[in-house]
Amino acid sequence: MRLLDLFCGAGGAAMGYHRAGFDEIVGVDIKPQKRYPFQFVQADALEFVKSFGAGFDAIHASPPCQAYSVLRVLNGRPAYWDSIPPTRLALVLSGRPWVIENVVGAPLENA
Repeated sequence: MRLLDLFCGAGGAAMGYHRAGFDEIVGVDIKPQKRYPFQFVQADALEFVKSFGAGFDAIHASPPCQAYSVLRVLNGRPAYWDSIPPTRLALVLSGRPWVIENVVGAPLENA
């Protein structure tokens, strides 16, 4: 089964999916991930899923969480990009089963 791992980081979630039986995993992140354990594409995750998401059996996304993190106010930058709504929309439009991983306090539904 093919998994698309968006905002993949170093690949911790992907390794769990691999152990669960996914045999082809493609990770996408805007930043280089030299130690990603599977195929890696450096690209904008939302643009990638719009173009290629329908070709995967499932999609996992770990979008940036700063907008909902309880620590966001401690560093003097209370305003961050709200990544959940555009990520959710792109996943829904892909037509594939999907999961969004994020922090406590992130919205479960579109507001």
